[in-house]
Amino acid sequence: MKPSRKPSYLATLLALAAITAGCSDPEGPDLVWPIGGTDEMQPMSSSFGPRLQTSRDGVYDFHRGIDIPAVMGTPVYAVGDGRVTRAGRYDDFDDVVVQIEHCDGTGACFYSTYVHLTMPLVEPGEVVGRGQHIGYTGLAASSLFPHLHFEIREGGTEKVYCVHPLRFLPTPRGLPPAIDVRRTDEDSTASVSVEVEATLPGIAPGLLEVDVATSNRSTGEIIDERGINYDAWNRKYTAEGDAAIIDDESLEGIRIEPAKFNAQASTYAIAFRFSNLDGTASADDLRITARARDVNGHVVEVSLP
Repeated sequence: MKPSRKPSYLATLLALAAITAGCSDPEGPDLVWPIGGTDEMQPMSSSFGPRLQTSRDGVYDFHRGIDIPAVMGTPVYAVGDGRVTRAGRYDDFDDVVVQIEHCDGTGACFYSTYVHLTMPLVEPGEVVGRGQHIGYTGLAASSLFPHLHFEIREGGTEKVYCVHPLRFLPTPRGLPPAIDVRRTDEDSTASVSVEVEATLPGIAPGLLEVDVATSNRSTGEIIDERGINYDAWNRKYTAEGDAAIIDDESLEGIRIEPAKFNAQASTYAIAFRFSNLDGTASADDLRITARARDVNGHVVEVSLP
């Protein structure tokens, strides 16, 4: 993997925009943050999706939740009304966990999952309210790092159902992702390789999707397209053996290169290298389009040439 990337010149602008912007509405019912118990966003040391894992010396892995640093013994709150389905120690978790089922009137459910607790204050089957105190933060057994690992599992209770929590929690709306696009091949037309670098404010690292397409400029016909959606990526690769860690940074002709990130980082930056996309017979007919989308529905698109 390449050395970690330096934040772009957009770092200050993006961070400022996120801090000064209002909060967006969550997808489901109004929720609160599991640390603080309000709609005030908390600094994260890891977001959902590709990352460099500090506890494994910077090894790449796919993170199924968000990590919120917190002094051991910090109160943890239910993000919404629901029913406790787990509280305590379970074989599929290394540490104490609480999981709460939240269902709407149609029967659609998601599950908020709180990991690395010292002790739960609730029991399975108990009905809890939004903002109710349900436990205290502890240390992660694997790293001894004091934090809350928080997940949203949509449609089921297993890891395969983990989705981006910032789709649900109140987050600063801010600006769309900034993307930089460049070709990395030898200007071939038949086979095209492209790098897309996406940058978001560190306070709201809600990147959800990046894709690239090649097309014919004269006809507009799409020739080839490839992309990564964080939610779908987890669903697809967790389903294959339910591995604890998706640790292959090169899949489906896409190499993923996240920059180092922690709670003090001003930006969340990540590069995606798309290799061997089909092109056109003539360079004059080739168009390359990259697109990025975040959890707030912002979409940014850049085309070459």
